[in-house]
Amino acid sequence: MSDKRDLLIHYDEENQKFIFYMLEATDTAELRSKAFDGVCPEVSFFKERDPDDAEKTMGSMVFAALDHGSITRVNIRDYKAEAAEAMKEHLAELEVAAKNNDPEAQYSLFMEYHARTIRHGNRSDLQRAEELLLASANAGYAEAKKALDDWPLLKAAAERRIARGPSV
Repeated sequence: MSDKRDLLIHYDEENQKFIFYMLEATDTAELRSKAFDGVCPEVSFFKERDPDDAEKTMGSMVFAALDHGSITRVNIRDYKAEAAEAMKEHLAELEVAAKNNDPEAQYSLFMEYHARTIRHGNRSDLQRAEELLLASANAGYAEAKKALDDWPLLKAAAERRIARGPSV
């Protein structure tokens, strides 16, 4: 028997209860190897907070994850709306940083604008994505420089999406 245990939280939607399982880490290894890593905060992220805030943050993460993967949501909060608002704020911060020539922010926004192009088919988003990628790469940002190699393929895929017209 291993000393290391993993916590599995099961949301029983039908009976509206949570079940906490402590399982051998070796028994969950295969499941973990196939799962999306998702949010992976460092322990230091929580230790930097006061205990009440750390517990609140962890609880919020757990409820948001449970709601995301459920048919019948727990609905402690509207986590989807909160995530959308947080993303909006994050993008606004990135826009400011990108205007101040921060190559990491430019690269992050490049990815966002390219994803928007794929979702909505707007040429202006593709143009903005390319401007941001070039600015970031020209500033020497390693990830942007690597992305330049794939840019012709990514741009072609986005242009095909644009040719299909706006999403409904």
